[in-house]
Amino acid sequence: MITSSEAVDILYLYLKGCELFSDSKKPTGELCKGDRKENSKLEDVVINTLGLNRNPVQSGFIYLNLYVKNLDPLRVPDIGNGKNMRDTARLKYLSKLAQKVLEEDNGELWIGQDVCFEIESDTIEEDGDMHYASFKIEFTTIK
Repeated sequence: MITSSEAVDILYLYLKGCELFSDSKKPTGELCKGDRKENSKLEDVVINTLGLNRNPVQSGFIYLNLYVKNLDPLRVPDIGNGKNMRDTARLKYLSKLAQKVLEEDNGELWIGQDVCFEIESDTIEEDGDMHYASFKIEFTTIK
């Protein structure tokens, strides 16, 4: 059996070396486990876990959050004065890139023969002057 921290480590190591972080338009921030730096304005990618069960075939959920700064009204004047307008184009680009990486093998990502990640759902959330794409990923292993 493995711990939820080990499940995060597996996904972290995979993402660190994949197209998400080698693409020419990759996220501008860091890949983080659990938390990102306080007051970060970069496009951080954060991996969190909801925990794993303790069954022989372990499963649980991991969240992958991709942060994107909102549009700046000084650079895009027709959005008004507020800084709450999401950068839809950037969120879409990074979301599609993450989805491609996570759905490598018929909608699933297999690492070895005993670890599987599968996107269950995704959504866009607001966090102050940023929005983030949040992927809920089912994790399964027989280790």
